[in-house]
Amino acid sequence: MHDGSGLSDVSATRWRWGILAFVVASIIINGFDRQMVAMLKPDILADFGWDDASYGRLAAVFQLGSVATLLFAGWFLDKVGLRLGYALGNGIWSAITLAHVAVASFGGFIVLRAALGASESIQTPAAVKSVASYFPQREASMALGVINAAPNVGAIVVPLAIPAMALAFGWRQSFIIVGVAGFLWLAAWLLLRPPAPPVEALVDEPQVRAERWVDLLKLRQVQVFAAAKLLSDQVWWLMMFWLPDFFMRSFGLTGKEIALPTAFAYTLAMAGALSSGWLSGRLIARGMPAAAARQKMLFSYGALALAMPMALFAPTLWTAALLVGIVLFAHQGFSTNLFATVVDTFPARRVASVVSIGALVGNLWGAAVLELTGQILAAGGSYLPLFVAGGCSYLLAAFLIKAFGTPNR
Repeated sequence: MHDGSGLSDVSATRWRWGILAFVVASIIINGFDRQMVAMLKPDILADFGWDDASYGRLAAVFQLGSVATLLFAGWFLDKVGLRLGYALGNGIWSAITLAHVAVASFGGFIVLRAALGASESIQTPAAVKSVASYFPQREASMALGVINAAPNVGAIVVPLAIPAMALAFGWRQSFIIVGVAGFLWLAAWLLLRPPAPPVEALVDEPQVRAERWVDLLKLRQVQVFAAAKLLSDQVWWLMMFWLPDFFMRSFGLTGKEIALPTAFAYTLAMAGALSSGWLSGRLIARGMPAAAARQKMLFSYGALALAMPMALFAPTLWTAALLVGIVLFAHQGFSTNLFATVVDTFPARRVASVVSIGALVGNLWGAAVLELTGQILAAGGSYLPLFVAGGCSYLLAAFLIKAFGTPNR
């Protein structure tokens, strides 16, 4: 048998999982880019004499850089295709990572973090587009679970690797290692010659169509997806940039001492993505409509996020790490199925654009939360209001999707 690309089923399966392996590798390298400043925060702040408010601003401008280019990134990917668009994005952000070696001022760091966020805006739309382009619906959930698990591999490895790299080579040289890894990925990707996507990547025909890009903004399903990203993404960005500080601040730890609890929390996050993708795929395989399967997962994983404020009152470090891990488990399980609603609903040629619109809204609010966090902590406040809001946000997003996000039949 052959799929729409002319390949046998076996060859098509090998190609799509091979492409997914490249996507996963890119996401892991990208995770190093994003988290290095968080892990190197004590060294960088000590070198330059900065405070928490300065660090919060660095985190926020990274988000704003991404926001500035997200809509263009999705449109560009849908226009030029996955292979070329992904290559340009990876090449640019790898060069920017290397440029961190030469930074000598707060202004220089601001420029580089904004530029890095701008170039990395292509990552999520490209990853989801790869699933929409090559995977049938029966496998899409698991593929999205793998993609959502991939950032956690980096999040697990980064706390273990970056302090060791900084100790051995210095924090500046650590950026060289990650930048070179990005260029090695780029060279391998350019040598790859994947087949054209199947004529019909999805088992079921997508239910929503939009002939022009601007028409997407008028669709209720796009607006609800964007609202769900706003509500849920704030937690991911808060944890990515402030989790090490939370552990240090709450338990008086050093950079080395937070490595294992941080890695543990992100291991649970990875399990959340994989379990959610597998479970929703099983429900669909047993005959449950895709929309119902997604909603079941969104509510189930969203309820687990209610544990977030409890981490503030944990009596021990490892209890706090477990509670944070449960929240990250919930986030990634939720996120996997949130992206799956886009793949289910829109044709592959529009998926990157829809994802970009949602990511734009999520990143914009994420930038505001990161800036707000720095200001709250610098003023002597705590994480409590942020953790309460984050814990409740997932169920609210799930209710919005149930009420307004399902396409009309």
